[in-house]
Amino acid sequence: MNLEKNYQLVIGTYSDIDALAHQPYSPKPGEGMYCATLTKAGKLIVNDSVAATNPAVLIPSPDKKYLYAILETIRENGTVVQYEVQNDGSLVEISSFRANGKSTCYISFSPNRDAAIVINYWDAIIDVVDVDENGKLGEVIQSFKQFYRPEEQWRQVENREDHWGNRQVGPHAHCAHFWHDWVFIPDLGENAVFQYRWNKETRQLTRETWIEFEPGSGPRHMVLHPTLDICYVSNELFNTVCAAKLDHSDPDSIKPRLIPFQYESTIENLDQISYVSEIKLSPDAKFLYVSNRGDNSIAIFKVSETGELTRVDIVPTNGKFPRHFAISPCGKAAIISNQDTGNVIVFDRDIETGIIKMTDEVIEVPAPNYIRFLD
Repeated sequence: MNLEKNYQLVIGTYSDIDALAHQPYSPKPGEGMYCATLTKAGKLIVNDSVAATNPAVLIPSPDKKYLYAILETIRENGTVVQYEVQNDGSLVEISSFRANGKSTCYISFSPNRDAAIVINYWDAIIDVVDVDENGKLGEVIQSFKQFYRPEEQWRQVENREDHWGNRQVGPHAHCAHFWHDWVFIPDLGENAVFQYRWNKETRQLTRETWIEFEPGSGPRHMVLHPTLDICYVSNELFNTVCAAKLDHSDPDSIKPRLIPFQYESTIENLDQISYVSEIKLSPDAKFLYVSNRGDNSIAIFKVSETGELTRVDIVPTNGKFPRHFAISPCGKAAIISNQDTGNVIVFDRDIETGIIKMTDEVIEVPAPNYIRFLD
């Protein structure tokens, strides 16, 4: 492997497994976050650790000066911790924010960088939060519960055992994405992607509609194409990825802006127990990658010039429950976290074909759940 440079990254781990909505089977819990370097030669070196309770999602600020670690728990409302990223890739904590919901799982910044949307999975609470010039999350501007079914037709799960067997009895928001004047929020429990109008003056959301997906499919995460009016949504419960058109026409009208047009399976054996997890485009947006927890693989799709998908391979991750993965900024490496095996593996990536191949670089990291390049 010959990368363009050394890259700094952070690996998140689960440190308190009993506080999670799900149940990892890792041999042992992690300490929090591990600061690491991926060298030009493809070696992965852990430099430091930062204690934190279940840093499940790591999101950089738009200017890359800060890293926001989302601490996941169903025992109490979640916390978002802001770290300043140092030149050597180490992290210095500078602020924290307490959300209005549990199992906090995502943060997305407005185009003007003056607000952020914080997503709470467990109870589908959506927080819109003020962001100051230093990236600090402050006053809650707006907070509401996301659902569309009549209240008598859904219920809040009581505990994680209830959640395991009843994934869609109530709403479970999963992420948020800004696009022009709108925000899309997939909801696994309501089986839909919600569409909101974003008011940049008041910094508030107004719900316009929701786009229902195949019954039982469970929309989880999505990624927007950088140059096409196309997005891709991973469906956790059906092990599929959906390609959808994004419609900017007649911007003052209220109508669905996300229109699904293609569904593709991410696994071969449809009878096995498996759950889609991360979804990611390559840096050049020519390939789409989706991780399968249970099938323990990465599905690879070629993206056509008009956004259609063709599956080209399904590659084993050589570990159990690949919860998350990341592709290096140069596109030549992929790093995969096998949560229940307790390891992180470096894969070589062919830029032309999109295919990834395992290298000899395997390091032990307890209960790894997220990987974020800092460059």
